[in-house]
Amino acid sequence: PGELALLRQALDPSAPRAVPASLSVATPLERAMQMVVLEREAAAHVERGEFPGASRALSQLLLAEIASPWEPDRGALARWSEQLHAAQERYRWSRLGDWPAIDVTVQPGDHLIGIRKRVLAESPEELLLCTGLIAKANGLVNEESIQPDDVLRIPTDRASALVDVSARWAFYLLGGEVVAAWEVGVGKEQGSTRPGTYTITLKQREPMWFQAGKDPVPFGDPQNPLGTRWLEWGLDGKGTSLGFHGTSDPSGVGGRVSQGCVRMRNEDVELLYDILPLGAEVVVQP
Repeated sequence: PGELALLRQALDPSAPRAVPASLSVATPLERAMQMVVLEREAAAHVERGEFPGASRALSQLLLAEIASPWEPDRGALARWSEQLHAAQERYRWSRLGDWPAIDVTVQPGDHLIGIRKRVLAESPEELLLCTGLIAKANGLVNEESIQPDDVLRIPTDRASALVDVSARWAFYLLGGEVVAAWEVGVGKEQGSTRPGTYTITLKQREPMWFQAGKDPVPFGDPQNPLGTRWLEWGLDGKGTSLGFHGTSDPSGVGGRVSQGCVRMRNEDVELLYDILPLGAEVVVQP
C-alpha cells in the first residue's frame, strides 16, 4: 500500500507533495518514487523563486542518488548538479541569502586576510574559513574589491568535500548541504582512489608534478597532468600522494583515468580551490 500511494503521487503532478525529511525507506521503489516527487518539488521551488528550498531539495536528491541501492545515474547527477549551481547562485552564493553567517563591517585598511584572522580569533564557534569562501559568499568580483563600511557576511557552516568513487562525482558541502557538485575522474585501478577520511593539507596554484626518482615537471609542460590547481589530501597531519587536481586533458573527466587522484576540469578545481579551506575534511567513499 505504501508503494502504491507513492507511485500514484509520483505519476500525478497535481497530487499533494509529502516528501519526508529522510529518504531511508523500506524498498527501492519507495525511495525512487520519493525522489521523483522531490525533484518535482525542487522545480516548483525554482518556479516560485524559492531558491533556499530548491537548493535543499537538490542537495537531498544528489546525496540520495549516491546512497541508493542502484548504480548511480550519472545523467541525473549532471542534471541536478547544473540545477543546483543555478539555485545556489541565488542562495548560498548571494550575500542576500538567508544562510548562517556572522556580519563584519570593513574597517579602513582592511583586507580579506586580516578580516579572516580577526573573525577566527574573535568567534566562539569552531569556524573554518578561507578568503575565497568569504569572497564567493559575498559576490565579490575579487578579494580586493572591498571598501570601508562594507558589511560582509561570513559563513559559519563548516566546509567539507565528499567524493563518491563509483559515481565519479565530487560534492562541496557547507554544513550538511551540497552547495556545488562536479563530475570527476578517478583512479584507473580499483581501490587506487582510496576510501577514507582526509583533510586538505596543501593548496597550490599552477603546481609542479613530482614523481619519485624523477625530475619535477613544471606547470604548463605537456607531461604535467595536474592542470591549474592542486589540493592535497592528508592523513594524520601528513600529506599523501592523493588530492584534487585540474587537467590538461578534460576528456578524461568522468572516467577511470588517474593514478588515484581526483581529476577535475580546470574551471571546477579553481572554484574548489577558492572555497575549500585548508584543514577541511574530505570523505572518499567507494
